[in-house]
Amino acid sequence: MDDREMVFGWRNDPFILARGSLHRKVSWEEHEAWFERTILERNRKMFIVLQQNDPIGQIRFDREDERDCIVSVYLLGAFTGRGWGVQVIRMGCAEVFRAWDVERVIACVRVDNPGARSGFLKAGFEETELGICPAEHYSLVLSRKE
Repeated sequence: MDDREMVFGWRNDPFILARGSLHRKVSWEEHEAWFERTILERNRKMFIVLQQNDPIGQIRFDREDERDCIVSVYLLGAFTGRGWGVQVIRMGCAEVFRAWDVERVIACVRVDNPGARSGFLKAGFEETELGICPAEHYSLVLSRKE
């Protein structure tokens, strides 16, 4: 709960807003309810990303069903373009595969966010058509390695 205000600031940061699926700011009340659900929900895992003990973003996994979960990730603008996002995606997915018995991690990436698409591809995701992601999004999947 100590990270609630920090994540609220990130969520409404113009750099992150421009790349997110909602494309709108959220109110404190919306965020507060969402954050509490995030902390309590057993089908959601959120990790704060640290770079030398400084928080620089988050990665979140939402379990869709027994087979799949959806990943959402962002780094603050000053920390993008250095390969850290790829590392965060790899580490986060490895952790969720340890924690949950899911077969796939799915990323829905906006078509106007080529940097995110590239990061997921570098992290081992493959582009596919699933019908899960919203219009104007790429569907990328990482399958559990046997």
